[in-house]
This record gives sequence, structure tokens and C-alpha cells, in this order.
Amino acid sequence: MRQMDRYPFFIAVILFLLAWMLGLPMRAQSAPLADIHCTLIQDSTSGATLYQDGVCDQRVSPASTFKVPLALIGYDAGILTDQHTPSWD
Repeated sequence: MRQMDRYPFFIAVILFLLAWMLGLPMRAQSAPLADIHCTLIQDSTSGATLYQDGVCDQRVSPASTFKVPLALIGYDAGILTDQHTPSWD
């Protein structure tokens, strides 16, 4: 019965890999790393910006795509319960 719970996860990973290899959906265009520099330091309690240097208001795609499968693994293992509350024994 436990093996049956893993099928949706494996299907999602296979679909993700196929879409990535085929380029579907269109890959996000990211700016060259040399063009974008941003350093931003904020107070965690008040949210006030303490220091800002560079272009910090422009959105770019992440340079790492490992975050998606890592998040899927975390949800499947029960370590992640939602986007703000990880639980680790």
C-alpha cells in the first residue's frame, strides 16, 4: 500500500523532466549574471530596508533549477508541510 502513495510523485518527476528536456513551457529568459547585482538587507521583524545596493527591483529567473525537485522531495518525505513551516525530527 505504501508503494501506491509514491506513484503520483514519480509521475510528477517524470513529467517535469520531460517538459524540461522538451523546453515546455518556454524557458524563462534570464539576464546575464554580470548585468544584475543586488544586495538587500532587511530587518526580519519590521521589514524595514537597512541596506540596498544595485538593481533590486527587477525580477529574474533563478539560476538554479534544483529547487523544484528538492521541494517535491521535501513534501513527499513530510518535511515540508507548507511554504513557511518545515518540520524536521
